[in-house]
Amino acid sequence: MWDDFIPVIAIICTIGLPIVAGWVLGIQWIKSRNEERMALINQGIIPADSPKRRKADPNRLVSLRNGIVLIALGIGIIVGFLCSEYLVIGQNNSFWITGASVVFFLGLGYLAYFLVVQKMPRLQEREEMELFR
Repeated sequence: MWDDFIPVIAIICTIGLPIVAGWVLGIQWIKSRNEERMALINQGIIPADSPKRRKADPNRLVSLRNGIVLIALGIGIIVGFLCSEYLVIGQNNSFWITGASVVFFLGLGYLAYFLVVQKMPRLQEREEMELFR
């Protein structure tokens, strides 16, 4: 009879325990924040509202990086498969040859991205130049 309750208890614990833990931690965080604000108010200090988090300047070249890296990944996979099929060294080591070529070409892809970005004028410098004109 009790054997039927084991899966039910397992499901309840798997789903319910994280939810209850999240509620408890959330309530404690809200309570401690409120106590801190009330202590500041009792001292005569008016606390500012929650500061707005400023997003960091996004990297505008993410698509370029992803494109170069994915092309390098594809080339690495193709070269790895070709080496494991047609070279003697890759006959018994196809996993290692493919893995090594993927890592090698990914490194080349990141290096190519670095060199491309290094030659591009900085966007902030361009914006500052336009402000001073």
